[in-house]
Amino acid sequence: MRKLIALLLMLLCCTEVTAQQSQWQLWKSQEGISVSFIKHTNGIFEVQGTLSINDRTADDFMMLLSDTQRAPLWVENVTHVEVLSRPSDAETIVYTKINSPWPVRDRDMVSYSCYKQLSPTQTLLTISAYPGFKNEVDSVVRIKDLKATWLLEENNTPGKVSLTLTHTVYADPGGAIPHWLSNKVGLQSTLKTLQALRRELAQERYRAAPTVIKEGHCSI
Repeated sequence: MRKLIALLLMLLCCTEVTAQQSQWQLWKSQEGISVSFIKHTNGIFEVQGTLSINDRTADDFMMLLSDTQRAPLWVENVTHVEVLSRPSDAETIVYTKINSPWPVRDRDMVSYSCYKQLSPTQTLLTISAYPGFKNEVDSVVRIKDLKATWLLEENNTPGKVSLTLTHTVYADPGGAIPHWLSNKVGLQSTLKTLQALRRELAQERYRAAPTVIKEGHCSI
């Protein structure tokens, strides 16, 4: 009887995991980049993009992320990024301006991010909306619902180092943008961002450079 109960529990657990995994739907896979999505009950997509880069480390990526002046070169539709505060070496509060095509109003957001270590080969950057830290700007719509992560996984084998990045983001753009349009833009922007990220991270300026953001504890 106990064995039967244990078997049923195992089957239930496996079914639950399979259901959770099957929620992600592949949108596009090309040139080593895959982009998938989950549709939330409110109609907004949560988007996930994955990319692997040879001969790069998590520190290289964090150095790239710290270079806010160059962010518009690889983050799709972003025109300005400014660090507002650094509560600790692991935490950053950032203001981001996002360009929108006419007649849609531009967006901006204030976000809180925290960088922490999960294991010797995995680190995680979590990002969430922190809208009250900075006053809103006239004629610009403030994004107030944002949850995002960058999961960094280093793969070290003799004579070879590679980095796998998994970027997951859910954002409600606010305003009167229909979900079908914001979902389409979200998928395309994720793909273009990862393509540009791969080109930007290939530059030697980010290799073995001291990073400003370091693993630590989150206060928020």
